[in-house]
Amino acid sequence: MSESRIDSPERDFHHPYTPYKIQLDFMNALYDTIEEGKIGILESPTGTGKSLSLICGAMTWLRDHQSLSRLNLYQGTDQDDSEPSWVREYHEKTLNEQKLRKYRELEARIRRVRDTEKREKTNMRTKNWLGLSDETRNPLKKAKAADTNNDEGSKFIVDDWDSDLEDVKSKYGANCKEISNVSSEVQELLKKLVGQTGDNREDEEQDEFDEEVKIFYASRTHSQLTQFVQQLRLPKFPASELYQSESNLRHVPLSSRKQLCIHPTVSRLRDLNAINDKCTELQQNPVDRKCPYMMNEREVDDRVKSRDFRDRVLSDIRDIEDMAEIGNSMHVCPYYASRGAVQMSEVVTLPYPLLLQSSYRKALSISLKNQIVIIDEAHNLLDAITSLFSMAISYSDIVRSKSCVETYLAKFSKRLNGGNKVYISQIIKLLNVLELFLVGFNGSNGAEVSQNDVLLKDGVDTINIFKIEHYLEKSKLARKVESYATHLVESATIDDKENKQKRKKVIASVPVLSKIMSFLMALTNPSNEGRVFFEQVNGDRFLKYLLLDPSFHFKSIVEEARCVILAGGTMEPVGDYMRYLFPYVPIERIRTLSCDHVIPSENLGAWTIATGPTGTDLTFTFDRQRIDMIGQELGRTIANLMFVIPDGMVVFFPSYKYMEEVCLCWKKMLPNASMTLWDQINKRKTIFQEPRDSAQVEAILSSYAQALSDKSAVQQPLKTGGAILLAVVGGKMSEGINFSDYLARGIIMVGLPFPNAKSADMVAKRRYVERITYDEIQQRELALLRDQYSDEAAIPPSKIVEIENACRQAADGASREYYENVCMRAVNQSIGRGIRHAKDYAVILFVDSRFGNARIQNKLPKWIRDRMTTGPTTDMKIGSVLRNVREFFKAK
Repeated sequence: MSESRIDSPERDFHHPYTPYKIQLDFMNALYDTIEEGKIGILESPTGTGKSLSLICGAMTWLRDHQSLSRLNLYQGTDQDDSEPSWVREYHEKTLNEQKLRKYRELEARIRRVRDTEKREKTNMRTKNWLGLSDETRNPLKKAKAADTNNDEGSKFIVDDWDSDLEDVKSKYGANCKEISNVSSEVQELLKKLVGQTGDNREDEEQDEFDEEVKIFYASRTHSQLTQFVQQLRLPKFPASELYQSESNLRHVPLSSRKQLCIHPTVSRLRDLNAINDKCTELQQNPVDRKCPYMMNEREVDDRVKSRDFRDRVLSDIRDIEDMAEIGNSMHVCPYYASRGAVQMSEVVTLPYPLLLQSSYRKALSISLKNQIVIIDEAHNLLDAITSLFSMAISYSDIVRSKSCVETYLAKFSKRLNGGNKVYISQIIKLLNVLELFLVGFNGSNGAEVSQNDVLLKDGVDTINIFKIEHYLEKSKLARKVESYATHLVESATIDDKENKQKRKKVIASVPVLSKIMSFLMALTNPSNEGRVFFEQVNGDRFLKYLLLDPSFHFKSIVEEARCVILAGGTMEPVGDYMRYLFPYVPIERIRTLSCDHVIPSENLGAWTIATGPTGTDLTFTFDRQRIDMIGQELGRTIANLMFVIPDGMVVFFPSYKYMEEVCLCWKKMLPNASMTLWDQINKRKTIFQEPRDSAQVEAILSSYAQALSDKSAVQQPLKTGGAILLAVVGGKMSEGINFSDYLARGIIMVGLPFPNAKSADMVAKRRYVERITYDEIQQRELALLRDQYSDEAAIPPSKIVEIENACRQAADGASREYYENVCMRAVNQSIGRGIRHAKDYAVILFVDSRFGNARIQNKLPKWIRDRMTTGPTTDMKIGSVLRNVREFFKAK
């Protein structure tokens, strides 16, 4: 990634501290990218204040955009220099007045909404004072309202379904009533009348806030979002000239039910799917058993409470924990009520899935049109999109789902109308086809399956899968079926206790009908966007859909948003984002920036170690014939390094298995040795090892830090060297954990963590890369040949052969490049753990001869690459590196 040139004017970004030059460069690049409506790929090393730079750069632009000085449309119009100055001035004044009038009208509409809310709140208080309503004070009392329907089975029945009416509603809107039997002329007339009743006037006024530009900030984890919100509280921005009365930064955090649910029963559940299911079930319950925290927007009292919640959220900068506390104190569900604050906010923080999946954006009523989208920790983005839109279904899923649907239909057939029966019968047919396909498939494990082989069998091609999906979404059939199945299990007799427990264990999982439908919908995607594979694991058979083209699902965000910012501490290799996320975007619309680190150049040393103490070549591959030899050589290398690296050392291995194999080598007693390598290392630096179980990670980290900070250790012989932590690339300790100062004076990267080249996923992805590269080169070269030859038949065959050879060569190169880039993204994320602030210092050692390759080094972050000592192979011997490391720490 090349560093963009920064030629922006001086700006006051309202940074809470005196910003470093690299922070100013970052904020200016961010500001200019937003202003020009471009895509930004911005890299700022971890520990350089990236979050604050994102906040200050984006919010400064937003406040500038809101101010009157930004309302001058004349600067953006074509000016005719031949016109007299007074004409240009008059034109400019007219445009500004039009724009200002528009905002004044918006402010007037806002005041009307506020007046309406105030009036309704007064009415509600009057009712409470007169004793006419006290439900809002006690949600549990409200939940115990009379239930007029005593039919226990009715809660499982889907509403009557009319396909023709649904088609009309989808075309003309939900306000169209029973009109499926009227002529097309009347339907067209109704289409014109829809929305003109005035019933939704208040919603339309509130929707005006959608015109306001907002910042949507997404990150991968809840903890990362919480850290961002803490940073959001630090800077103070000036009031907007447009909204003097609302000068505070308006922020709302969005999250999943797992973080926001306050229902005492539901919130105790640990699994997100179980929480979602229970929440949905409570909403479908009779009135006396509905969730008491769920507001009914048709009720004035509930609307007032929702608005009070919204205003309290926007009155200060809140994090997810604050949202839950406010919800508890007001007896309002924060998961649903937080959506009402989105329209009036300036900054919305949310996790990846809520932003990346259009279904979530639709459910949250989020429109990204002309908005600013910032995706932090974006080195995860390609993998996150692939993971979100890849899925698998098992034979046991299909059998269980079919059994549940058939049981449901048998029970309620007489109470379902014809439309429901038709769709449920089609669903059963789909499940039958999937079941028979998996039973009869004879392919090997990992075999590719044609999408048509699944979708065009046994009459499935006559079923409209899109209509089935629409039916499931609107009718909530999947939830009704799952709820009824759970009801049957819970109603089982005591004598059937053993069978009851087995059935309950099976049904208490993900709603499989929705899962299967999502899989079928994925099969309708163009075949070049994904592939389907067969797998057999633990006796169960699976169909797995793997997304290959992440640009397809990200394109709607890029096309809607004003600009999209990908930010991260390690964005290299940046070429993958250009090629696989933005292949349709002109290169001139993409701005890249790679910032240096805030530390002085002398505070980081980086070297490659290609040979060990005995001269053995250090090239780490999982070769069982060499594992003992190279493992011992690595142990000797680390045993030497621990004498010149003070305090803590963090050693990253390619995988858990490789780390465990190496540790076994170190624990073996060698001939003529008085102690094992493990004991030698552990005497000087106490060894800690990353566990596979994530529940144990915090305890290991705490013990590691304690070993380094324990002053009494200085008095113990041979324990003066600190501690060493053995970790795994891509593991629990390679991301989101700070090894600042003495926690990591040395970061050691052992080997290159290439993914399994023979896995079905990697084979499919590399073939996809080869195919798109081949097609791209072929189309370009053939177009050039057609320009040279007037008749295509006149093109010499030798030229065609040359093009084919060039295409194959380019495809092979692109495949190798992709494979290396996957590896290097993981490397870059791990090695940035050790430098966390301007006064920090450390060495980074790459223990593998392949790191001496210029192609590999060019994929490292620029701030490391610029400090890396390169030279002939002799400079990469352990002796030379030991001298350099000793001199590095001697100068500190």
